[in-house]
Amino acid sequence: MRALPVPKRRRGHGHDGELDVASISALLDLLSPPGRGGAVPAQRRLARLPAKRKKSDGPAPIYQIKVSLRGARPPIWRRLEVSADVSLAQLHVLIQLAFAWTDSHLHVFETPYGSFGRPDADLGHRAASGATLEQVAPAVGDKLRYTYDFGDNWEHDILVEKVLDRAASVTYPRCVAGRRAAPPEDCGGVWGYGELVEILADPTHPEHGDRLDWLDLDDATDFDPARFDAKAVTAVLQQRR
Repeated sequence: MRALPVPKRRRGHGHDGELDVASISALLDLLSPPGRGGAVPAQRRLARLPAKRKKSDGPAPIYQIKVSLRGARPPIWRRLEVSADVSLAQLHVLIQLAFAWTDSHLHVFETPYGSFGRPDADLGHRAASGATLEQVAPAVGDKLRYTYDFGDNWEHDILVEKVLDRAASVTYPRCVAGRRAAPPEDCGGVWGYGELVEILADPTHPEHGDRLDWLDLDDATDFDPARFDAKAVTAVLQQRR
């Protein structure tokens, strides 16, 4: 599906333009037709998911992860410190908060052990609550992909940078670094966001006023794509801890 061109579309409202589960399933059927005689090709073999941490294993370490918005130029990213045994469902919430997303669309984690998100047998998605971060990314350097909103297709690369000992004086999760504000919801993906930034920077653009109204802003100076505050992100993360 990612090989297909993403249609250029202007900002949306709500779920306009987002593929529903049935549409995605039908598209997958077209891309992967049955073999001869109607037999369905065998699914790609995946690595066996490691066992979850037990209480007898002791407290989980802290993972330092870098979550980068794929395709964003200049780069947009967050460096988070989270417990290694955080479930993928909980990690989804943390990423939503760190990037100021509104959790209004579907999401999926792509890992060496399969896809995790909202359970869907047709799409091969298992429940994100059933796997932890350290299960699907057990070592430094491991990577996974997190996609949010199958219409705008916000793809995030997640890299395990470090495995740290817990510090008694630190409250987790926390954001320790990052760059640039996250794009507003439903603005048309990375391409649409780039267009939005250009229009807001040009008061003479015919759509300048419309975009300000859509963002509920009085002035373009209220929109700063370079803005980032790690302490503010941490405060939001810990309010929902």
